[in-house]
Amino acid sequence: MNKKVLIVDDQRGIRFLLEEIIRSEGYRVRSCENGIQAFAEIERGEPDLIIVDYQLPIKNGAEIIKELESKGYLIPTIVMSGLIEEVKEVTAELQSVKDYFSKPFDIVKAKEQINYLLQG
Repeated sequence: MNKKVLIVDDQRGIRFLLEEIIRSEGYRVRSCENGIQAFAEIERGEPDLIIVDYQLPIKNGAEIIKELESKGYLIPTIVMSGLIEEVKEVTAELQSVKDYFSKPFDIVKAKEQINYLLQG
């Protein structure tokens, strides 16, 4: 599979866990810890899926998605948060958001959603 996933999370442990999950499913993965790095990664090559934490330094996940959409990027995105209901309200109008992971997330469900979005 040549599908690419970009992980944006400021917690190294979360990035590492998601990288392992995604690689084990046969996908390529890149990760970064903030929105500035995410934009640089996307400019180097648009991913097929973004998994972004809501609470990030500099710009939160919703601000990153809004900026991407304003630049014409409509990349399927999963938003992660410990406050999922609040985040759903804030991101409801964003076209790119396809799903949410509540932290801590279930690894089996995460694999299922990643596969669903990448194979759909």
